Amino acid sequence: MKPEQETEPKIFFGLEVTRRCNLACPHCFTASGAAAHPGPTRPEVRALMEQLVAAGARHLAFSGGEPLARRDLEELMADGRAAGMKSFSMVSNGVLASPRRVEQLRRAGLVSVQVSLDGVDVSEHREIRGCSVEAYFRAVRAVRLFREAGVKVDVATILVGPNLERLDEMTLFSQALGVRKLRYCSFVPTGRAAGEAVRAEHAAAAERLDAFLDGFRRYRERQRPAVDLVIDHGIGPWRADGHFRCVAGRNVAYVTAEGDLYPCPSLMFPPFKVGNVYREGLATLLASPELHRVRRIRRRDLAEPCRSCANTRCSGGCRGAAYAATGDVHAAPAYCNFWRRASGRIGDTG
Repeated sequence: MKPEQETEPKIFFGLEVTRRCNLACPHCFTASGAAAHPGPTRPEVRALMEQLVAAGARHLAFSGGEPLARRDLEELMADGRAAGMKSFSMVSNGVLASPRRVEQLRRAGLVSVQVSLDGVDVSEHREIRGCSVEAYFRAVRAVRLFREAGVKVDVATILVGPNLERLDEMTLFSQALGVRKLRYCSFVPTGRAAGEAVRAEHAAAAERLDAFLDGFRRYRERQRPAVDLVIDHGIGPWRADGHFRCVAGRNVAYVTAEGDLYPCPSLMFPPFKVGNVYREGLATLLASPELHRVRRIRRRDLAEPCRSCANTRCSGGCRGAAYAATGDVHAAPAYCNFWRRASGRIGDTG
């Protein structure tokens, strides 16, 4: 008889264990802060992890807010492992990391962490995040602490402002820190970032995005790049072949501090809420067609130029980005590098 094989997780789950945070970044897509929602109780998280394991998940990503603001994070992980969860990851600003806490988290099952560094130096990090000098150096220290503890470390950087021009320096900085990946996160105008002033300040001209992605592709084409460069879904089909497939509800799902399930972090708007995991149960929501509604939008239902685009390797760009910019889930994204290249707009100056 063949040994029983473990069921692979069908969806990568992100869970907000709190929306409280020790920082108040102006571009925060969840509007986290010191007085924000504290998050679910330990029994609620324990019950949810039992349901996740029953659904086939063996890994869970903790998000926030700032997960380290929860003093019982290690206990939550212990509950998850008792239920059958194998490992955990976490996104963090790194400020609250200490040698003792980092070691405790590693022993509890933390295998990877993403630390936010929104700039190649302290001045840029402070300007973008509105934080103190100390917060920057604590974040840099957190990268070292997690690495020394044996936890895999990625760095996340918001794709705005000077970050668009300093790709080479940011990759060298990440290499010096010894991180595994440098992940660029596109600006998402939700939460505290939804205000017009924040939108205007973080808006990037198409020409600047063109130049950034050109350098991004060149770096990734190196035979042995020192740091793995990745970019999140919101930027759309950036690859030269135009490949882009929406994974909302199929490969990813996101649970907020209140327990609301969304098909993707970029779709955290009322029309796309599937339901509440703590009131309705995970199994019921995973079976809901609402979880897959956005991903099933057909190309012929999209606005131009997506509707008639010759790129058959793209499902129409990020629907969350399109909705955030226009209020219409069927609209074309505000920026598409593939379409700009195909239409000869790369290099245009106006």
